[in-house]
Amino acid sequence: MDRRHVHDPTPVDLRDYVIFDLEGASGRRVFETDVVAVDLLCLEPDQAVAARVFPTADVIYTVLGGIAWVVTDEAEVTLTSLQSVMVPAAVPHGVRNDSADPLILQVVVSPPDEAPAAELGPAVTPDPNLGRPPPGLLDRLRRGLPGGR
Repeated sequence: MDRRHVHDPTPVDLRDYVIFDLEGASGRRVFETDVVAVDLLCLEPDQAVAARVFPTADVIYTVLGGIAWVVTDEAEVTLTSLQSVMVPAAVPHGVRNDSADPLILQVVVSPPDEAPAAELGPAVTPDPNLGRPPPGLLDRLRRGLPGGR
């Protein structure tokens, strides 16, 4: 996937970026600009992302599915679907999945200079119809008529 410009918004289906690995947490880069990186991070039960620190970057974790435990030196936060937490720059933290269910996290890092390396692009072939408007009434009627396309 190439970089998208602000003037060229392109929808993505995040399901195309979901990839689990029994060996450890796995992630895919969804978007990246000079200002922000957005990744999808997937953890199987009992997997974790080791403690790390981003000296100048803020990180936002949002749970899309499952339950996440975000741990810092000062606190432990449990997040469920559609809950989010921001970890400010210079705060050591880690993430783990202690539940019996898979975990899907959206991770936003800004600025992206310190974002961990992640493969850019979907894990599966994206749906070519994503973002296209549905056929108009006339097109649907034409297809329903004898000899229609």
